[in-house]
Amino acid sequence: MLPITALSQPMEPPGGAGDLLSEALFLKLGFSFMIGLAVGFALKVAFKIALLMIGVVLIALFALQYHGFIIIDWAGIEPHYDSIAHGIRTTGAAFLDFAAHNLSSAASFFAGLAIGLKF
Repeated sequence: MLPITALSQPMEPPGGAGDLLSEALFLKLGFSFMIGLAVGFALKVAFKIALLMIGVVLIALFALQYHGFIIIDWAGIEPHYDSIAHGIRTTGAAFLDFAAHNLSSAASFFAGLAIGLKF
């Protein structure tokens, strides 16, 4: 039988998202993990904002073209899009190379990056 004092004390809530940034967790996981977590979260937010802005601009362009206010030469835009996509791929590869060679624990960084992108 349990003592009455054990029943009258409130139970601790299970760990949640607030435990993710606790000091004890930071000390266990290390600096590289926390930097990866911060970078992942910032990238996720930046990607959402960029995609929203690109979507609004494209919808506006489609509407203006549909109503005949502007004429868009999509074939002329394609080379510019290809060069931008190549630049993004090159920059991403350079960042991953930097992270793999210059951080003390690249595996910890990439684990934090993955979790940061998930949250």
